[in-house]
Amino acid sequence: MKKYLRQIFQDKIKYWLTATAGFVLFIICSTFLKPSNQSNYIVRPYVDEDDTEVKIEVEGLLEGSQKIEIPVSKRVYSQEEAKEAIKKGMDEILKILPGENTSLQNITTNLNPVSELSDLGLSVKWDFGDGDIIDIQGNVDNENLSESVDIDIGVDISYESYEESYVIPARVLPKPLSADESLIKRFKDYISSADKKAVGEAGFYLPESFEGKKLVYHLEDSMNFHLIWIMGIIVAILLYLREKNGDRQKLEKRKRELLKDYPDIVSKLIVFIGAGLSVRQSWEGIVKDYESENKEKRYAKRYAYEEMSKSLARLKTGTQENIVYKDFGRSCLLRQYMKLASLLEQNRKSGISGLSTLLNMEAQSAWEERLNLAKREGEELNTKLLLPLFMMLLIVMMMIVVPALLIFY
Repeated sequence: MKKYLRQIFQDKIKYWLTATAGFVLFIICSTFLKPSNQSNYIVRPYVDEDDTEVKIEVEGLLEGSQKIEIPVSKRVYSQEEAKEAIKKGMDEILKILPGENTSLQNITTNLNPVSELSDLGLSVKWDFGDGDIIDIQGNVDNENLSESVDIDIGVDISYESYEESYVIPARVLPKPLSADESLIKRFKDYISSADKKAVGEAGFYLPESFEGKKLVYHLEDSMNFHLIWIMGIIVAILLYLREKNGDRQKLEKRKRELLKDYPDIVSKLIVFIGAGLSVRQSWEGIVKDYESENKEKRYAKRYAYEEMSKSLARLKTGTQENIVYKDFGRSCLLRQYMKLASLLEQNRKSGISGLSTLLNMEAQSAWEERLNLAKREGEELNTKLLLPLFMMLLIVMMMIVVPALLIFY
C-alpha cells in the first residue's frame, strides 16, 4: 500500500510542486507587494478635470478609525503657468482654426472656431468683425466675392480671470467654382445686370441665347400639362385594379355564401326525400320554399338557391335530370356542389334508399366544413381588427411622447 501511494506521489510530483509554488508566491506578494494606504498626500485633479471628493480612513481622530469624504479642488495654474498654457493654446488654435482650408491666407470654405481647449483648461472667444463674410460659427460667405478680402480675426484666450487677446490676419478668397457653377454664376450676373438696366420698365426679356447656347425658359409656377395624361394613366390603372379587386371580392363573397348554404340544401334534400318525394320533387319543393320566403321577407338573393331555380326551370322545359344536375354543380364552381350533383346522378342507378345514406354522410361533412368556415371568418375578423388597434396604440403613444418632447423644446 505504501509503495502504491509513493508511486502516485511521484507521478503527480510536478502538480504538487506547481500548486505549492503558487501558494508561496501568493504569500510573498500579499506580504511585501501590498500597496500601502498609510499616506497623507492627496493627488489633486488636473486643470482640465473637475473638483472631486476622496474617501479616506482616519485613525487617531477618535477612538477607532473613521471613514470620511474630503473635497479636493482641481489644480490651478500659476500666472506663469497660465501664460505658458495660453501660448500653447494659441499654437493649437492656429492648427485647428483653418479646418479644411490649406491655411488662413487661403480661406475658401468654413473655419473651425473652438470655444474651449479642454486639455489645457482654457476658454476661447472669437471676433470675426461684422459677420458679413465670416459669422461667429465660422461659416464663410464668399459666393459673391469677386476678389480676395483681408480680415483680422480677434481671439481672446482666458484662464479663470487671466486673459490674453490676439489678432490673426486672414484672407478670404472667392469660392472656387466648377465649370458648370461658373457658367450659372455668369448667367445670373447677366440677368441681374439686365434687370437693373430695365428697372424703370414694366418688365424685361430674358436672353434667347447665352455664350452660344440656345435657351428655353419655363416658369416654375406655370402648370405642367404633361401631368394631365400622366394622371389619366394612373387613374385608369387604379380604376382597372379597383374593378379587378371588386370582381375578386364578389367571387369570394359568392363562394362563402355557397359554402354556408350547402349544409342547409343537403339537409332539406334529406328531409324531402325521407318524406317519400323524388329528387325532382324535393328540388322543386326547396326552390318554392326559397321563393315564397324571399317574397315575403324580401331577403337578398342567395346564389345557391338562384342556381337551383335556374336548374328547375330547365327541368320544366324537358331537359334530362342528369344533365341539369351536372350543369348545376359546374355552375356553382365548388367541389361540394359537384359532389352533390354526382350523388343525384347516381340516384338513377342506386335508388332513393342508397341516396339517403350518402346524403346523410354528406350532410355531416358539410356541417363540419361550415363550422371550420365560421372559425376562419372569426380569425380573419381578429386580423382585420389589428390595424385599428395599432392605430389606437400609436395615438396613445403620441399623446404621451409629444408633451414630453415639448417640455425639452
